[in-house]
Amino acid sequence: MRWFIHLFLGLAMIFAGQQVSAQSPKPAETHPRLTVYYFHTGERCPIDQSIEDHTRKLMQSEYAKDIKAGTIRFRVLNTEDKSNAGTIANFEINAQALYLVTYVNGKEVKNDLTEFAFSCAQNNPGKFVSRMKAEINSAIK
Repeated sequence: MRWFIHLFLGLAMIFAGQQVSAQSPKPAETHPRLTVYYFHTGERCPIDQSIEDHTRKLMQSEYAKDIKAGTIRFRVLNTEDKSNAGTIANFEINAQALYLVTYVNGKEVKNDLTEFAFSCAQNNPGKFVSRMKAEINSAIK
């Protein structure tokens, strides 16, 4: 009789654990607070390379902890690489572009900095880095 009680209690605990895990809500899909996207083509011009270089150095020097923690993501994508087609379609671009993307109430909010980046990244890198830092800091507040 004892073995029956132990068996019953053991099975009850197993099944009770399965019910609890089955009823537990799935974790919500989490996004980083900010994603910095730089899109480029296969053929690179000096301005294009300058934007990527300055952005990469900024991200590695100022935001390395945030990247490691997952609160910021930095992605450089070639627009000619077919594996990036879905992301590229989301931005409706076909060439170089610089975007900061935040997530508000689960929706993407895109900040297009492409024109700004092309206007000063190569000729005035201090201005470029300064504005990028301000934009990033504002986005992650």
